[in-house]
Amino acid sequence: MATVEQRLSALEHATNQRHLQTDAGDTDVFFMMICGVLVFFMQAGFALLEAGSVRAKNTKNILMKNLLDACIGALIWGAWGYGLAYDGPSGTTSKGYNGFMGTAADDGTNKGPSFFLNAYNQDDGYAYSQWWFQFCFCAAAATIVSGAMAERTSLVGYLIYTIVISGWIYPIVVAWSWNGGWASTMQDGHGLKDFAGSGIVHMTGGVAALCGAAIVGPRKGRFDEAKKPIAMPAHNTTFQVLGTMILWVGWYGFNPGSCLAIIGYGAGVARSIVTTTLAAATGGITVVLSDKLFISHTWDVGMLCNGILAGLVSITAGAGDTYPWQAVIIG
Repeated sequence: MATVEQRLSALEHATNQRHLQTDAGDTDVFFMMICGVLVFFMQAGFALLEAGSVRAKNTKNILMKNLLDACIGALIWGAWGYGLAYDGPSGTTSKGYNGFMGTAADDGTNKGPSFFLNAYNQDDGYAYSQWWFQFCFCAAAATIVSGAMAERTSLVGYLIYTIVISGWIYPIVVAWSWNGGWASTMQDGHGLKDFAGSGIVHMTGGVAALCGAAIVGPRKGRFDEAKKPIAMPAHNTTFQVLGTMILWVGWYGFNPGSCLAIIGYGAGVARSIVTTTLAAATGGITVVLSDKLFISHTWDVGMLCNGILAGLVSITAGAGDTYPWQAVIIG
């Protein structure tokens, strides 16, 4: 009898443990999905910020580009982008992984990147949540270029760029770093460490934007005959401010979500929120005061928005590894 009772007790304990593990896994999946929703909502922030910053006649074009960014990016990321970024065992060169891009399916064979998650367990909720969260990062990197090249790019040309960055450039950068590639700390403890993507997401998009702006040149009427800049004020300050606030809110999914789980990582998630808030506030105040005292000598809401965004981008690399006082300095 005692043996039967012991077995029943052990079985009950094992069942309870399995339920706890399942609940913990589901909680992490839910956390990642919600953080992804916040990051995806940043697309609305980018759209409003850019629409408010350009002249009224170009608003429709900007909004169309941002919507198509998300639509095309989702298909490209699903088809092969995610596979190039994350297929293959992190930090190894076995089973076909080469440190440059994902080429190994999940079963360890060198079959090339998985298409539409075909190499993954189709019942793995966490794999789906990771795909979703990382797609939102890809979409953010792609849409950064839209504002830098506003008012002087054709829609077709911009869509070609979207395919290239979503399907090739961004996935390769991710494979180098977050998936244990040649530049990652996962190899030997030395290398790039970017908590939430200051470099991987924002610098990748920023470099693409810089190259694009250099190629297309300035807007017509931006400079006079003496090459002096002519002011082109934003047509809708309300859109600018609303877009900035939406982006700020979205960052509360961007940085805390980069912990990739909530169970056992609550302190890191909470600290990420605090450091993100302090860096954004410091960045906004620093830029608007500097502009007021040394440059324009006026209170410029556009500069305040830029300062907040600069603070957010700056803290993204170390939001989970820095302390509040350090976040103030970084911002």
